[in-house]
Amino acid sequence: HIYSSSTAVYRLAQQKITSLITLGTPHTSPTSALVDQTRGLLREIAASPSCSSQTLTNAGIAITCVSSSSLSAKLFTTDLEQIIAATSYLPLVGRLDNVKGDGIVPTDLAFMESPARRVEIEKCSDTGGAVRHAHVLPTPWNLLDGEAASWKLPEDIVWYGSPGVLGQWLEYVC
Repeated sequence: HIYSSSTAVYRLAQQKITSLITLGTPHTSPTSALVDQTRGLLREIAASPSCSSQTLTNAGIAITCVSSSSLSAKLFTTDLEQIIAATSYLPLVGRLDNVKGDGIVPTDLAFMESPARRVEIEKCSDTGGAVRHAHVLPTPWNLLDGEAASWKLPEDIVWYGSPGVLGQWLEYVC
């Protein structure tokens, strides 16, 4: 009876959820992408009217999409972060010119259509530093074992959950 259980969870969610906040989440899969890293999932969701920001808003759910535009992409540089961003952005949007994001997800893909609220973070308000996708890096072992620990980045790495960044989007939590 998975169907009835899923329906019950869906109905409960509709009654209880008042806001949805996404942090550095891709919401579209452009036709220019070299690789569909979601294997069609984003296209399937985009084709479902019940998942549109307008439908969710009509159901009383306030949507806020948060993305960093701190990191640009370059392949030919000595800046490792720009190289990593390039290897993430290029397959997702098929280009590198004027593409910015959080080092993993480009801002081109990180926002749902209106009436979803758009919060673009340029830098940490405390340090002025770049805001990155996460404070950890997945490892090759994560492919074999989903419970394997990721590599923690240095403490001074700024991400969506860092002081100086939280205050830029936390007010939208209902």
